[in-house]
Amino acid sequence: MELKDNLRKMIIKNNRFVDSFSLEYFINYFYAAITKNVIPQDVNLEELISNISKYRVVIYDEKSDIYKKYGPNVKGYRDSENKKIYVRYNLNEVLKEITIYHEIHHAVQTNIETDDVGINHDFNKCRMIMEAQTQYFAEETYKLIHGVNFQAKSIPSEKLRLKSGGMILSNLHNYELYDAMLSKLAIILDVSKDFFVYINYYYKDGKGYQLLKEKYEEAKIKYNLSFTFDEVIILLDKIYVTDLFLYSDEVKEIKQKLLLGQRICIKLYEEIDADISIKIEESCISSFDVELFLDLYQNNGNAKEFAKYIISNEKRSVATKYVSFDEQPSNGSGNSRK
Repeated sequence: MELKDNLRKMIIKNNRFVDSFSLEYFINYFYAAITKNVIPQDVNLEELISNISKYRVVIYDEKSDIYKKYGPNVKGYRDSENKKIYVRYNLNEVLKEITIYHEIHHAVQTNIETDDVGINHDFNKCRMIMEAQTQYFAEETYKLIHGVNFQAKSIPSEKLRLKSGGMILSNLHNYELYDAMLSKLAIILDVSKDFFVYINYYYKDGKGYQLLKEKYEEAKIKYNLSFTFDEVIILLDKIYVTDLFLYSDEVKEIKQKLLLGQRICIKLYEEIDADISIKIEESCISSFDVELFLDLYQNNGNAKEFAKYIISNEKRSVATKYVSFDEQPSNGSGNSRK
């Protein structure tokens, strides 16, 4: 209670007009972040509190401009200009609260001077990682506040805007595809998902991005990974951007073209254009799953755990046969790739 009381005072000090409805969610969020020790020691807590304290949580319905702009799939939206966190009214109570924490997490990890979010700062890369860790920590906050746990569940791929013949393994209520990809990346890097939350608080100087790159480079040497750091980030972000266009109605022309199976060129980053389509997204997922699974398998990594998250039912079935043996091959002695 002492921690929550101190947080209440700090938030009200930043904004004495904060409403009680928003205030309780802000307190819960920081209580979870401090309790789980995910905020780096050299990041100023008061600055993070300042990032969120001017916001107000608003529940919106079909008459709202937010609903009309983004459509019925979008659950929440952070309006940094008007300092409002919008959450759709007809979500069940669990998902509604989780969505509030999701948008709070975005707001806290936003550089108010540039409006860049988390590890995206300056170059807008690692967007899937940013979004996945946001949903992960929102649900971790809910679990801590309510003293509950969520069991991992298998979700048919066609329920998540993907082709049939796949399965997503996640215990989250939203962004399950991103979570499954983040789970595999965590296995490759030998880190917990809290690591991704931690680095996204470094939103000012690109330090979080650098820490991620260093961790990947270590893993690349250890497991002889097929992809460079830039290549794996581009794969993940192409999946993210494709899924984002399919999820929201904000750019209806692009969404319609993707649904028709067309290939379109988008500006992935300021300096990089990329083609995207549902087929390309499927290819990116497959490349990530197959190549990195084999890298782990052939170099004594945790291929068995990684195999559980392979999305294609066919490829996952083959992979689990590889790791059904008690021992994996030592470096350089694994099966050749064909």
